[in-house]
Amino acid sequence: MSATPEPEPHSTSAPNLSSRRLSRLQQLTLNVWRLASARVARDVPPTDILAAAAVHASLAALRDTTDALHLFHRHDARAEEFALVASLAGRDRTRDAVHDLLDSAFLLRWLELTSDGGGPQELPPLTRRPCGPPPLLP
Repeated sequence: MSATPEPEPHSTSAPNLSSRRLSRLQQLTLNVWRLASARVARDVPPTDILAAAAVHASLAALRDTTDALHLFHRHDARAEEFALVASLAGRDRTRDAVHDLLDSAFLLRWLELTSDGGGPQELPPLTRRPCGPPPLLP
């Protein structure tokens, strides 16, 4: 038995891929990954080798996940990946900064898995509902 986990089998049924849709929680998590990646791009200088190494090491670990939806399950149990990023990123980073680096790696893997357009359908933004009683006249 190999210590390396086997990749998840690909589904060959195209209708199944096109009918998959993100839940609201998954969409929110994906949006958090995008915000974290934007913070990393804004706050981490491109010369920060430790941050880059942490993101890419985590991305390499996430490459055993071959289904975009399984990334959300992996994110729910991210203690090992968090420890990896924290150990590589350096001691001077806050916990939030380490989470941002890790979430950036999750977003990179998401983009790799969905770049062919066969990923789950994202949800449209929520629309604001008017507060208070409905208007008397249209």
